[in-house]
Amino acid sequence: MTNERLTLEEMEQKYPDEWLFIVDCEYSENTELLSGCVLVHSPSRADIYDASSRYKGSAAIHCTSKLPEGMGYLL
Repeated sequence: MTNERLTLEEMEQKYPDEWLFIVDCEYSENTELLSGCVLVHSPSRADIYDASSRYKGSAAIHCTSKLPEGMGYLL
């Protein structure tokens, strides 16, 4: 893990087409993820779910891949 705080835009540039498990999150007033520290990153969603099952505390999961038109995520 890196203790480097990244904005969401920086995460998307640094880890393209990957799933991210993010800790120490900062949110906007509208609960949008603004920044955090990437604990685990992987092209495999299963790796992120595995990491999240062992983590105790507040965290976020984000995917940097672009979805096909009309699709969304439900976590």
